[in-house]
Amino acid sequence: MNKLKRILCAMLCVCMISIPMAIPTVVSAEDSISDLEQQLQQLEQENQKYQKILDDTKSDIAEKEEYKSALVSKVQVLDEKIAVTREKISSLNDDIKEKQDAYDKGLSKVEDQFDALANRLRILYMSGNATDLEIIFGAKDFSDLIDKMELVKNLANSDKELISEIQTKLDELSTQKESLEADKKDLETQQSSLKSDQDEFNKLISDNDEILKNLYASNSKAQNSLESAALKSDEIESKISEYYAAQKAAAEQAAQAAQSSSSSSSSSSGSSSSSSSGSSSSGSSSSGSSSVIVPSGSGFAWPTPGFVSRSSEWFEDREVYNHGGIDIAGAGIMGTPVVAAADGTVIATNSSCTHNWGKSYSCGCGGGYGNYVMISHAGGKMTVYGHLTSLTVSTGQTVSRGQVIGYVGSTGNSTGPHLHYECRLNGVRYNPMSEYPYM
Repeated sequence: MNKLKRILCAMLCVCMISIPMAIPTVVSAEDSISDLEQQLQQLEQENQKYQKILDDTKSDIAEKEEYKSALVSKVQVLDEKIAVTREKISSLNDDIKEKQDAYDKGLSKVEDQFDALANRLRILYMSGNATDLEIIFGAKDFSDLIDKMELVKNLANSDKELISEIQTKLDELSTQKESLEADKKDLETQQSSLKSDQDEFNKLISDNDEILKNLYASNSKAQNSLESAALKSDEIESKISEYYAAQKAAAEQAAQAAQSSSSSSSSSSGSSSSSSSGSSSSGSSSSGSSSVIVPSGSGFAWPTPGFVSRSSEWFEDREVYNHGGIDIAGAGIMGTPVVAAADGTVIATNSSCTHNWGKSYSCGCGGGYGNYVMISHAGGKMTVYGHLTSLTVSTGQTVSRGQVIGYVGSTGNSTGPHLHYECRLNGVRYNPMSEYPYM
């Protein structure tokens, strides 16, 4: 009996010595893992934002490239029209030169005709300014009379025809010249208009190129940010995995130590307890059973009693990312209790989000989760409960399976009332439904 007392006293002393050293380490580790989980959530939210920027800029770049292609095509058409107009102006200039040459020749001919008229007038003048009758009566004989009468007649008709011909040619040349000048002016106006259109399209191309430059810069920045966030996420997930691996190893080591201690205690007390074993056997009744009955091998309780419909499944394609959990919804679920799936310790919470309504965007609260609870369980498992209206637990608190930890809401990046439920093993998400094979 004295030997048993000494063993129990020694075990008690070991426990008292180890407890003050263990508690700070656990609290520090939980604080650290909580920070890492929150950083991971923040990175995931940033990834969504940068992925959206990447997708939007890709779409905008494709649109602007297509627009630029259309503008370039229009400029090319304008170039062709300007070239055609330039050729027309060149041809017209040739026509104007040709007409000018013809005008000069015509004018020379007119001057010759004027010279002929002047000669006729000179003949009349040399005859002493005689009238037609004086010329006729001045005939020497009949034959001379006939000749003079014909001369007078011819002079009159010739003068009239010459004057009429000169006037006609001058009018014709003047009209041709005016027409050519008008055509040239029209073509020059067309060329000026085409050049103005060309300058306008070139300005649009320049503006579009500036937009494209900015889009490419945003696209590159988003891509670099995604790559950087991916590296950081990998680093954080590695640290989380290391934490849970260390936690698991410590638990196994503690279990082995407890088993060794129990075996040693049993062998030491075997002989001394044999005399009293008969009287004590009646007091070895079973311990109390759990208040939450779960018809599954895992022992996990369903987090939303009375609501089992799922509006989103595990790893559902969300375009920008794949869904990392399941969404539980149903008519009247808003404000109903959410319970802990298993015994554990609350390692992270957020209760500051007031945006409790359905929306097509993320308000940014809680890294997209809104109000949430994160619970660490045995064996490196963890559960996350997101978009809650309010919480009934706080970080560091120990909870039991089936205990109410909050109420269903629509905070954070939520389109309507539902519970976002995640399961993780050593920091890595897995399908929550694997914990509920009966469903």
